[in-house]
Amino acid sequence: MSTKAKMILAQNVDLSNCDREQIQYAGAILPHGVLLSIREQDFVILQASVNTATMLGPAAEQLLGQSLAVVLNDSELRTIREQLDSGVLDTPRRAFRTLIRELQFDVFIHRVDGVIITEFEQHTGNHQDSASLYSSVHAALTDLQATETVQSFLDLAVDRVRHYTGFDRVLAYKFMEDDTGWVRSESLDPAAGFVSYKGLRYPASDIPQPARRLFAKTWLRHQPDIGYTPVPLAPQANPLTGGPLDLSCALLRSVSVMYSGYLKNMGTHSSLVMNLLRDGKLWGLLACHNHRGPLHVPYEVRVACEFMAHMVSYLMAAKERSEESAYAVGLKTFEAKFASSFSGDPKLERTLPASLNLLGFVRAGGAARTGNSHVIKQGRTPSSEQILALAQWLSAHSPNDIFTTNCLSSHLPEALTYAPIASGLLAIRLSKTDHQYLLWFRPEQTQTVHWAGDPAKPVDLSDDGERLMPRTSFAIWKQTVQFTSQPWLDLERAAAADLRSSLMEILIREGERLYDLYADLERSRNELDAFAYVASHDLKEPLRGISNYAKMLNADYADRLDQEGRDRLETLIRLSRRMDNLLDSLLQYSRIGRIADTYGEVDMNAVAKDAIDSLTAQFVNKVDIRITSSLPTVIGTESRLLEVLTNLISNAAKYNDKAVKWVEIGVEPETSDKFCELYVRDNGIGILPEHNEQIFDIFRRLHGRDEFGGGAGAGLTIVKKIVEVHGGRIWVESVMNEQTTFRFTLRRAGGK
Repeated sequence: MSTKAKMILAQNVDLSNCDREQIQYAGAILPHGVLLSIREQDFVILQASVNTATMLGPAAEQLLGQSLAVVLNDSELRTIREQLDSGVLDTPRRAFRTLIRELQFDVFIHRVDGVIITEFEQHTGNHQDSASLYSSVHAALTDLQATETVQSFLDLAVDRVRHYTGFDRVLAYKFMEDDTGWVRSESLDPAAGFVSYKGLRYPASDIPQPARRLFAKTWLRHQPDIGYTPVPLAPQANPLTGGPLDLSCALLRSVSVMYSGYLKNMGTHSSLVMNLLRDGKLWGLLACHNHRGPLHVPYEVRVACEFMAHMVSYLMAAKERSEESAYAVGLKTFEAKFASSFSGDPKLERTLPASLNLLGFVRAGGAARTGNSHVIKQGRTPSSEQILALAQWLSAHSPNDIFTTNCLSSHLPEALTYAPIASGLLAIRLSKTDHQYLLWFRPEQTQTVHWAGDPAKPVDLSDDGERLMPRTSFAIWKQTVQFTSQPWLDLERAAAADLRSSLMEILIREGERLYDLYADLERSRNELDAFAYVASHDLKEPLRGISNYAKMLNADYADRLDQEGRDRLETLIRLSRRMDNLLDSLLQYSRIGRIADTYGEVDMNAVAKDAIDSLTAQFVNKVDIRITSSLPTVIGTESRLLEVLTNLISNAAKYNDKAVKWVEIGVEPETSDKFCELYVRDNGIGILPEHNEQIFDIFRRLHGRDEFGGGAGAGLTIVKKIVEVHGGRIWVESVMNEQTTFRFTLRRAGGK
């Protein structure tokens, strides 16, 4: 198959493949001029449009192989050579105006594919005085600079272009993010009685990508007569390359049959299109249409239009940036304020509700922060459960740190249930592992889009029923768009990325600080444990001596002491015994974590049974101790976990003043793949809420020394440390005089 056969050209293009049409290889030109392809070294003519006989004199076949000197004089040839030597010349440059056979031509030249394309455009002689034209354009630019909004700027721009070009309709056409087009502004000849296109949307297929690429290469494209007959080149192939001649930038290039057919269907007889750029990218078009007949815009006016397009692009970008700048400043101010609010307190869950309004960032109806199965909400948002589910979905399906959409339900169908308040979403990921996100929600913005024709049927069949051709109906087609919000702006996405970067820097610095603090704390803890161990171990020997001597004094000299002396000795013995118990507890506490325990799978059913058996003698026939459900197998040390249950069951039995006492041991239904939650519950005296933390402090008793069987007050402290060393946590829930439940978590055997 030949290269040409593979290409989509004018001969085989329709709307099913027009997005791949090689428009630059048109192989033909518009009829109001002549095109010659010449070899640069010697100006030999390689290709010519077949209309040379009517305009230049010699027929195309007579010109091929001849020097350009058969058409131009020596002075004109020198001018072309000087132009070629002066620069790259990859876009057409006007070299001069010449008179051939009593016809005036503007001559343009540019390089492509190793040849010089020379274009002779017939001059109409109908043009404005240059000084008058300059004055008109200068006045227009002055007025444009004075406008206050982008809309008023575009309205004035299209009006002025129509005024000095003579077209009866001029549109400012913007390309949207989905490649559809939107007529943002329009100027109409008031005497023409046309239907306005302002505000209408056009399917992306109306201006396919090949056309957009060529629009971006040249500032201006003029088609004086839409009903023209293309003038082919002879020969079709470039003799130097063997392929079709690239006419991308040629002023006279024949346009796509799809484009000219589209304009004909609109009732347009002549067009002039100027591109509008922002930051080097195609923003949209200034499209001029004439419905009352062909219109050839002279070169001087086109130069003014091209200059106007440059300035409109520049000023429009400035106007848009001006409108955006105040918003952007607000976003940056929020970022700085948000970052500074973390000084000394990097915990988001504490900072957000008290000191900062998330809704002060981007324009949104609601905002939320998620993490660790918690949700903090502001404004109108979905429920906490829906937000948590959304955060989990984002973690699983969005690899990006910033996620935005103005139609959340198109990504997550479940979001339809809360579309009225959250059709749009901007999400900043802080941590993927525990679903930490900052979220902003935009409400549904139901709107009616006015299309120029049915967007679902942008094509019609040709008369033979074989080809898809541009549609003929441009009647207004109304479409109601639901479940979408106002789109997110690029500057909002950029601000979100900046905000996340600031937060990450703060959290990293805070993580480093916490790491240092943890290291210091670990050293201090180890030193304290070592001190407690040494102190409790070494103090026991002198204390034992004091106790023994007190007992000997009491035995040997009791008959020589009065009652007061004997009572004092008994007090000394009792205090020594209490001190010994305290040191035993301190020694036991200090050993937890200092000695490397062997971890393995522990059946908590067996541990609970052993704990109950060890306490049976103490509480036999006094307390009903029962296991309410099958307990799990956990990871830990059996002897340590036995201490936990023994202490908790013993306390539950001791601190109970009911006639019928009971203690329950159980496990909550599965709430985590990694941890299980066990509990020890009783119907005892209860604990006041303000003491829920204090009861775990070492040697802290809430009752008198000898009440409820006495004790050193270290049991719960030891229990807490054992649970934490096992990677879990413990807490208490209580109702005074009714019930107390100690809950603690342990790692599940085989957990993820």
